[in-house]
Amino acid sequence: MIIRQATVEDAAAIMVLHERSVRGLCSADYTPEQLDLWLGSITLEKHQKRLKLHKSFIAEIDSKTIGYVRWNPETNELCSIFVDPGFVRRGIGTKLMMTASRDALSYGVRVLWLDASLTAVPFYIADGWDIVEKGMHGPLECVRMIKTIHHDCASS
Repeated sequence: MIIRQATVEDAAAIMVLHERSVRGLCSADYTPEQLDLWLGSITLEKHQKRLKLHKSFIAEIDSKTIGYVRWNPETNELCSIFVDPGFVRRGIGTKLMMTASRDALSYGVRVLWLDASLTAVPFYIADGWDIVEKGMHGPLECVRMIKTIHHDCASS
């Protein structure tokens, strides 16, 4: 597996991965209608714009995109982290998180925040994130979380 910085040319593969991950992993926590609302607002153009504005990395095996992480250096938000359902529980999400954390540290960021899906909360807790409050992210229940980044948690 390799992790590399994502480019605008990766937008289509990221969009497919995003949908596969959400539909494959989040159906126990959200209704089909909620998943449709979540995914219905995401277009190829929106992915392309995000890739231009944010720091994004993908994980690949044999040139196949199996994971993705994106964070916003303007707001210090960890915006997205998704892993293909066929590759979960293999450390890919953890490695992507370490990549984003290391990158954020290089920008002088010490604290990241996110709105976690209900599905992802256990992953974030295991990675050292703290719950701030429960809330809504658009039509979806979510959990606001923060993490103080240390050099030791961003190293492999």
